Amino acid sequence: MSVFYRNLYAKRRATHPFRWWVKKRADDFKPELTKENQKFIDDYYQSSYGSPLIVPDLFKEAQKEWTPESRRVGVIARKIGVYPLWMKDGTRILTTLLQVNDNHVIKCYTSEQFKDQVIHQDRWRYQGLACAIIGAESDHIMKYSAGYAGLFNEAGLPPKKKITKVPITDDAILPPGTPLLATHFRPGDYVDVWGKTVDHGFQGVVKRWDFAGGHPINTTKWKRRPGSIGHGRRAGGPHKGKKMPGHMGSERRTLNGVQIMRINTRWNVIYIRGPSVPGEIGNWCYIFDSKILGKKLTEKNPPPFPTNFLEGTKDLPENLYHPDVHPFEEETIKFIETEEEKRQARTGAKIAKIRK
Repeated sequence: MSVFYRNLYAKRRATHPFRWWVKKRADDFKPELTKENQKFIDDYYQSSYGSPLIVPDLFKEAQKEWTPESRRVGVIARKIGVYPLWMKDGTRILTTLLQVNDNHVIKCYTSEQFKDQVIHQDRWRYQGLACAIIGAESDHIMKYSAGYAGLFNEAGLPPKKKITKVPITDDAILPPGTPLLATHFRPGDYVDVWGKTVDHGFQGVVKRWDFAGGHPINTTKWKRRPGSIGHGRRAGGPHKGKKMPGHMGSERRTLNGVQIMRINTRWNVIYIRGPSVPGEIGNWCYIFDSKILGKKLTEKNPPPFPTNFLEGTKDLPENLYHPDVHPFEEETIKFIETEEEKRQARTGAKIAKIRK
């Protein structure tokens, strides 16, 4: 069966939307603690996990040379809004703000270790690739079970609110505890952004599939109906993949080949061109190097590999702009009159006085 028909007949959603299933956490069953016990736990938490594992020697050993076959790790970000920017020619564009908050590498597996963990159906996708487990947004250890918190002991990190696995190549493996910042990318780079679309719940065909509906005049209860869905006795019912009413949104979608226009190094915010990043405000997004032909990274301008470590970000300015974006710190655009324009203006003023 071809890939097209396999995707057409597949279930649209493997699990229910996230808010239909509430995961029970350790703090739901936390016993009553006195203020002294709570203070002792907080002090121990701050002393043990106040700063993540940062060993510059390990980072120097991890630095390697990038090749076109290399596949870097991505980052986890939150969508925080849409904001306009102005180009140097005066054009106004919209950008989506994605904040890379407290990203760290938790663990890495080589290609030999990772091939035994992949299920049979996905082996063609991850064949010959290694894997990196990354997490975002540290949280208090008391909110999670001991089993989940133990996943971060090797990296010396507190539990993360969000973790995911990212397929990479063997030369892009990073030591546990490595921080991932917004400077992992650069202004002008093209990236792919993965996220979940806005959840609209159960909707009809007019909103879900943009059907025209029936004629509003001289009809009863027909304006927003789908019409006939049968295909005759021989077909045995509606065809698979027929556009019908159902759950709309909360689907996994990827926005391919979008450009980075600005990076704020202080708050780790990436400005992606366009307002079409999937998801609501506050949703998780995953940012990776683009795989689109013509927008991939090249040897002429290689990226920081395997990532841009903390030592390489100390001397960077607070804002990094695309060459075509007008920086807010500079003066606004000024048009200087030429000598010919000044002479014409003086001649026009003299003619106006004579006419008076």
